[in-house]
Amino acid sequence: MLQVSKCLIGLAVMVLQSCDVADNRRDQLCGNWESVEGKPDVLIYKEGEAYKVTVFKRSGLRRKLKPETYLLQEENGNLFMNTGFRIDVSYNEATDVLTFSPNGDYVRVTPKPDHPISGE
Repeated sequence: MLQVSKCLIGLAVMVLQSCDVADNRRDQLCGNWESVEGKPDVLIYKEGEAYKVTVFKRSGLRRKLKPETYLLQEENGNLFMNTGFRIDVSYNEATDVLTFSPNGDYVRVTPKPDHPISGE
C-alpha cells in the first residue's frame, strides 16, 4: 500500500509540473515581435490568466495604425489564435523565432537601452 501511495504522489507531482511547463511556455512568448517578411508586428502579453496577441496593421489611405487583439489559445498542447480562421503558433526556443502559420516567422524585438519599447 505504501508503494502505491508513493507512485500516486509521484504522478500528482509530475502532473502539476507539466501544468507549470505549459504556462512557462506561453510566458516565454511574451514581448514584441517583428516579421522577417515585412508583415505586421505583434505584441504578446498576459492579461489576468489569458494570453493575448495584438497585431498592428496599417489600413486606409493614411495608413493609420489599427491594432487587433486575439486570444492565444492552447488545444492538445498546440498553440493557436482564431482570427476568423485558425492560425497555428509555434516557438523555437533555440533560435528565439516565433512562427505563425501561414504568416511566417517573427523575431523578438529587443529594446535598446536608450530607447525602451514600452514607455518604461
